[in-house]
Order: sequence, then structure tokens, then C-alpha cells
Amino acid sequence: MPDKEAHAWLQARAAVLVARISDRGMVLSHDAARTLLAERHAAVSRKLGVSEQSAQHLLDDAAIDTLAGEIVGTFTDEEPGEDLFTLARTAHISVSVFGRLVSGLAEALLFYQTSTTTSTAERDARQRETAQLLSIAGMVQAEHTQGPIAAPPPLFTRIARTLTTVADFTDNEALAQALRRDATRARSAAAAAPAPD
Repeated sequence: MPDKEAHAWLQARAAVLVARISDRGMVLSHDAARTLLAERHAAVSRKLGVSEQSAQHLLDDAAIDTLAGEIVGTFTDEEPGEDLFTLARTAHISVSVFGRLVSGLAEALLFYQTSTTTSTAERDARQRETAQLLSIAGMVQAEHTQGPIAAPPPLFTRIARTLTTVADFTDNEALAQALRRDATRARSAAAAAPAPD
């Protein structure tokens, strides 16, 4: 198969994987999906002793669905695909630290508005995910008039991942340090929550 056809096939398979991950409530860049699929496809064809073209039929929609499930499964602490607002609120964090997390999410949105480190599609998906987290955080906070904020642990886990991702991408070292500190606080709150019954 000419390289052009192989490239088009891989691009199409990567788009399917990105969609399957998105259907499960998470974001995977097209570049990351393409790289992952290319590596897996090459490994399978080598293991079977066949050409990559001959092994293409193995990377069908069912195989991509399975792979998407495996990828999302590695993020089980985030409860992918679940409505965060309806989950048990067993994690607690002070109002001041929660405010820092909300501020960090706003900084993430600002970063994605101007960043050129990712594709437009990935940037849009990350902005959408961050805006959803910010909205849920605001709704959770609005239900508290005093004391620590009670929230679902997966909310804090997703916030931590979002802040860490921006910290990894930004060239602003002060922002990166602040976001990493806040991500640690969010992870700590999630980890301190009692296990569900």
C-alpha cells in the first residue's frame, strides 16, 4: 500500500479512537491517538509476521472500542462518563483552597485560548472539558454557605489532571509551579476521601 493510503487509513482510525474516548467523557489528541495506533499496529503486524497492510483488518471498530475502554479504564479515579454533579460528595477541601482550584481552571481556559501547543480540535475539547469542570465546581460551591466544601473525589482528580496538563504545556514557570501546587492539593483532597461503601 502506498504511504499516502496508509497515512489516510491511520488518520481515519485515529479519528475513530478520538471519538470513542470523547464518548467516554475524556480527551485524547489526534496526534496522540495516531501515534498510539501506529505503534500498536506495527507491533501486532511484527508479532504475527505479516505486513502492516495485511494486519489492517485487525484494527477494526471493535478493536478500537476495546482500546478506548482500556485507555479510559486507566483513569478510573476520574469516573469517566459519569455526571460529576450527582456523585457522592465524600471529599472535603477548604473554601480558600477550592477558590485556588477554581482560579486554576480559569487560568487553564486562558491558556487554551492562546496556546498553539496543540491542535485546534484538541484545544477546543480541552476548553470544553475545563469549562465543564469550572461550571460543576461553581455549582458545588454554591451549595455551601460555610465550612469546608464537600465534592465528589473524581471532581478533584479531574481538576488535578487539567491543572497538571496546563503546567506541562506552559512556558510560564510561575504559572506552572502554582498549577502543580494546586493539583497536589486537589489530589490530596481526593485521596483523603473515604472509600465508597
